[in-house]
Amino acid sequence: MRRTAALAAACLLALAAAGGARAGGSSEFSGHHRQLFRVVVVDGLSTADLPRLAQSGAAVGLLVPNAGPRTSAGYALAGMVRGILYNARLPKPTDSILIRVEHARTPPRHGPAIVLALPPQHAVPNTRRYPIAVLGRGYRGLLLSRLTRVPGLVSMADVARTALGTANRLRAQASADPAAALTRLESRIVSARSSTMAASVLVLGLLIAFALLYPTGAPTAIGAALAANLALGWIGGGSAAASVTLLGLCTVAGGLLGARLLRSPLALGAALVLVVAAYAAAMLAHPPALSLAPLGPELTSRFFGVSNVLETLLLAPALLAARLLDERLGPLALAGVGALALATIAENRLGADGGGALVVAAAFAVLAAGAWARSRRVAVLALAAALLAALLLLDLDAASSSPDHLRGALDGGARGLARVAANRVPLAYARMLEQWYLVFPALAVLAVGLAAARRARSRRDAALVASLLVGLAVSLLVNDSPGPVTIAGLAALLALEGGLLRHELLPSLLRRALGRRLLPAGASVASARPQE
Repeated sequence: MRRTAALAAACLLALAAAGGARAGGSSEFSGHHRQLFRVVVVDGLSTADLPRLAQSGAAVGLLVPNAGPRTSAGYALAGMVRGILYNARLPKPTDSILIRVEHARTPPRHGPAIVLALPPQHAVPNTRRYPIAVLGRGYRGLLLSRLTRVPGLVSMADVARTALGTANRLRAQASADPAAALTRLESRIVSARSSTMAASVLVLGLLIAFALLYPTGAPTAIGAALAANLALGWIGGGSAAASVTLLGLCTVAGGLLGARLLRSPLALGAALVLVVAAYAAAMLAHPPALSLAPLGPELTSRFFGVSNVLETLLLAPALLAARLLDERLGPLALAGVGALALATIAENRLGADGGGALVVAAAFAVLAAGAWARSRRVAVLALAAALLAALLLLDLDAASSSPDHLRGALDGGARGLARVAANRVPLAYARMLEQWYLVFPALAVLAVGLAAARRARSRRDAALVASLLVGLAVSLLVNDSPGPVTIAGLAALLALEGGLLRHELLPSLLRRALGRRLLPAGASVASARPQE
């Protein structure tokens, strides 16, 4: 009881420190009241003008006007003058205006100035990027943003930071032909984002096929899909159709070959850990590799780190690896995999997903409680320890000076956290009501998950499925993409369900299709075909 109370107190202290570290510090804009750059909105400016601006000595980039599905000049301007990337799903911001903006028909000939174009006055789909250039004060080449971590890609929130000269202002990178580099970047963005939905549905469809026909290959199939996604983002090039096709082929090959090559639980667990570690290493060494992957972030509100789809898909190999290695190597292995997953998904230089920290903590707490003991005391201790780890990560991140998605959730201390919670309504819960049809895959997740947990061969297997279900429930509460989370959650569950669909659902379907005379009620599918 004393240990539980001590951990609870530590969690409260960590939460207070995480909120206080951000709230107690000064705003990034404090002390920056003098505008160093003119900000000029040029009517009619297009990306076709970027080569001319680059030749005149400016640093150039592609500008994301705002977050959310729609954009307009009003949405973009509301965020620009306040130093934020305004999300069109939220009410209009009321923060202080930080910079002055001019309008002109032609770009200024000399700097220092930030020149950009805005979307149309009426609302349009937020699928385009707009030209931006910085003239003067040594800017030349390709613009670099600490908010996007993709060379050449600029967030609207960068404009005020650069105009006022804050620590996170835009930088410039030398480039032999910056306009050509931006053309290639735009092509990669279009290809990557055009393939996201198709890739997600394809991976789900293939995992359904593996769950029904060859469940042994499902865990390695999802691992291969994740590895292929990372490789495609690193290599780049190719159309959306080519990327989706390669992803599908790698998923099938990984499921068929991986199950034969990784026969021992130790080998399978180690291989799945390597997949998670590869994501961490890639995000640390080359963030654009994941930003421009088929299953990467959407590049409107999130530019780097893991998307909600990837967060959910990565949870499956992480949990399965922890369960397998814990059985062979002991509790330290489970704790180590949990720490790796938490850092990969939530650490500010890696996945930078604040909601993901809570998802991973809850899922691994359930897994640890189920793997180590059945007592309530151990369950409470595991949950408290996981929550403490997540809060300590938040605390360390709040003390960091680098901007990221996770720090934004801590902005303003308790008041900032309350604002983030209130924003869940338009960003997540209202979307659930709009996307009512998601109730069908959600019910499938619940039904398959509960059945798999109830029919599990051991307490550890039941805890594995339960941990994923808890992680998905937390994700739906704290994240703002109910559709992608539900689709990816069903795919992740099919990788862990342990053959339930093949040995129970498929025989029932075949009995109905073929008739009881061809397949007696007591027969199984395994008796009707050669042994795997």
